[in-house]
Amino acid sequence: MNEVILKTADIGTLRCSSNALVGHRRPTSLLTDAAGAGANRAALTAKESGTIFLVPALTSGTQTIALPAPTSDVIGCYYTFRMIATAGQDLDVVTDVTATKVVGCVPKGDGDNVAIASGFNQIGMDANAVIGTTFTVTCVSTTAAVAWMVTDVIDALAANTGGINLA
Repeated sequence: MNEVILKTADIGTLRCSSNALVGHRRPTSLLTDAAGAGANRAALTAKESGTIFLVPALTSGTQTIALPAPTSDVIGCYYTFRMIATAGQDLDVVTDVTATKVVGCVPKGDGDNVAIASGFNQIGMDANAVIGTTFTVTCVSTTAAVAWMVTDVIDALAANTGGINLA
């Protein structure tokens, strides 16, 4: 009776004071193997924030995806990458310029975490990454040295070693 159908709306912030938001789903996007070294697709955009990018087996060369520049409009944007096969080739998510850094660590099964809180220009999946390998990058600042934070890192290989790279 009080239903409203909206085709397109930009409402800014949605607040649900007494009722739960149900039926919400994160968008997913299946990446396509570029079949060669270089950009896998166009640079990510703020409108794609929240998307889970599904990574298929890759056939040739290191493939890359560029993060957007860390501007005030991008703070809070996040992207998840999840391997759905054995990688076969590296896939690297790279910053827009050398000064922009990704901060985080890669957990290892022996507790000797790699690169705790160091700044890097990319995070990615190595060629030996297997199904389930996952990470999320979130823009947390416009300050280049700490612009992107890596969280929810899952290296699906035994002992959590070798499927994720920071460089």
